Amino acid sequence: MTSYGGPSILNPDFRRTLGGVVGVTGPLPMVSPPGPDASALRTTAARSNGPVLGSILSGGSGPGPIPGPGVAHGDSSQPMKKRRGGNRRACNECKQQKLRCDIVQAPASTSARSPCSRCKRLNIDCKVEQSFKRISKRRRNAEMEREIADLRRRLATGERAEGLVDGDNHEMNHSSGEVYYDAHSPPTSSRAQSLSASVDHHPSPLRRSLVPTESPISHSPNAWVLEDISLSKQRVDRLFDQYFKFYHPFLPLLDPTKDPEECRSCSDVLAWTVICVSSRRCPYESGLLVSLSAPFSRLLWANISNVPQNYHVVKALCLLCTWPLPTTSQKSDQTFMLSGLMMNLAMQLGLHRPVQPEEFTTFRMEVRGEELKDRLQTWVLCNLVAQNVATGYGQPPSTIYDWALEPASLKAADYRLPEELKVRLRIEKFCDRVTRSLYNGRPEPSEFLSMDKLLLVGILENELKEMELDFGDNLSQINLIHLRAANLHLRYFVFLSQNARSEDLTNLFLATTSFLGRVLELETSPGNLLIHATNYILQMIVSAAFALMKLLKSSFARQIDIDHGKFLFNGAISSIRRISVVDNDRPVRLANVISQMWNAGSSGDDALHLGIRSRMSMSHVYDTVWRWRRRFKQQKAPDDSQGTMTQPQTTTGATGPQPDHALNNASWMLPASFEDNAFMNEASFSDFFDSLNWVFDGVPDSIIAPPIL
Repeated sequence: MTSYGGPSILNPDFRRTLGGVVGVTGPLPMVSPPGPDASALRTTAARSNGPVLGSILSGGSGPGPIPGPGVAHGDSSQPMKKRRGGNRRACNECKQQKLRCDIVQAPASTSARSPCSRCKRLNIDCKVEQSFKRISKRRRNAEMEREIADLRRRLATGERAEGLVDGDNHEMNHSSGEVYYDAHSPPTSSRAQSLSASVDHHPSPLRRSLVPTESPISHSPNAWVLEDISLSKQRVDRLFDQYFKFYHPFLPLLDPTKDPEECRSCSDVLAWTVICVSSRRCPYESGLLVSLSAPFSRLLWANISNVPQNYHVVKALCLLCTWPLPTTSQKSDQTFMLSGLMMNLAMQLGLHRPVQPEEFTTFRMEVRGEELKDRLQTWVLCNLVAQNVATGYGQPPSTIYDWALEPASLKAADYRLPEELKVRLRIEKFCDRVTRSLYNGRPEPSEFLSMDKLLLVGILENELKEMELDFGDNLSQINLIHLRAANLHLRYFVFLSQNARSEDLTNLFLATTSFLGRVLELETSPGNLLIHATNYILQMIVSAAFALMKLLKSSFARQIDIDHGKFLFNGAISSIRRISVVDNDRPVRLANVISQMWNAGSSGDDALHLGIRSRMSMSHVYDTVWRWRRRFKQQKAPDDSQGTMTQPQTTTGATGPQPDHALNNASWMLPASFEDNAFMNEASFSDFFDSLNWVFDGVPDSIIAPPIL
């Protein structure tokens, strides 16, 4: 008599029943008949196939035979209950980290639930809340970055934020001052709380800021708001007064009689540009310029990308090219790029043909009266600014001095150019002729200047003398500075030849000392014009300091007043530091570099020879720094193929053999820790001819620079 081993697995109905209960889809193991080894085989199959299938294969009592469809285990009267997949539980911390939680194994009672193994191991509060929502790490990091940026702005401005900490929610309520920097994120104290805090029970300030009734800041109706920066009407008026008092004389672009709101109605970019310029030196707005830099840059580029444009945006670009935003790296300096954009945008809007503006638009446009005069004056100032930028950066000018700026055309437009602008326009036109006559040719080294060049130099010298006679003694200090700068621009031609004439070198020395003397007078002038000086004046001070250093380091120094030259050289370095706007900006770094270059500069006739000749009148600036860099090339590690410097191990003695004894003083050298992009690193060929990148980029934050003399 054979024993019954369960239903045959070959039966299709049985296979369907078995597959629906235990999920069997593949072939089932063969069931052996009873025999000596049958029990062992059934036991093995039972272990490998689970309790239900194992019970069937083992033929034992187990859960019992597999019921048919719709029949529950052990009770045919009750329907089979389907498995519910959404009944799993996880604590808030495990949900936040997307980890498997074993809290489901704890008792079901919420009051007596034991913590999961992870929370117990980390000793953190284990909670299960149905309203919990996971917080994205990216969002949390973004909020923390905004909070850190806000704290840095507050430290920079010296603002003391008054906060009230709620004992339950740990929320900070900011006081509503005149300038408000919205953190858009919870304070640090709230971040110390466990992530298990419910979002519904603890709403973040970011979410609350979207609700007007719960916003922690209420702006006054007349406040000027740019992203998270708000200025009251009183502060705006004060900043505009600061602009017209100290900056407007350098570039008379705006109408002082107009209200700030009128300026804002014309162009938001122009209004905020005035705020940025005036906050450079405003004693009541310390740190505002740094806080405005990023929001204003976004506003600027967002407006520039719009088409069509408003010609008031051209005014904003004029101001930005005259007083650029502070930077610590020349690579981030947008001045030359903005200058070209300014000229192209002005021509696109027809400012170069102010009497016929409708020819540059798709709609009928008639300009008369004050608007016509404003467009004419804007075009004049665009050319002045573009000429200054081109001269200061050693680039070809993008100016257009055509018939539209001639006196006859201006008279036909019923526009009388102010006397100050008339003088400036004549000076900058002279600089343009100097550039096109002397510096636009092929930069080839020559032993002597050709007779044609010397003839052009004589003509330009006579024109300069004639201008000085015409101007007389009625020049303002600002126009006198630009006239002396134009003389410098002309006298730099002596570096074009390898054997300059003695009289030309003497004229260059007189030009540099005369210009630097006028610069020092600006410091004692009413209103201290030096600290409000333009970027062009800064660049000309730098070029004069380089030229004077070359003369003092050459054999020609025996024929000039060395003591007077050294005095003015120190004054130039001091003036550059005075023009600095923020800590460690390019003027500060450049002043330190000039001090280093004086100590490391070469001497002899070679000091007047140029290896770089493609930067027009500024070639000697680039050449001097390039020579200084080469002086330190031997300090490079022999196996350093990337051009990085070896770090000195001690702070005493020179870092390498140098012929100049001044370099043996370690206090006059760069700090011991050089970064990969330190100032003395070898520049790549592409960066070398970039606009002063290799001069300013990578300069250490602090260079110990003692007095030169």
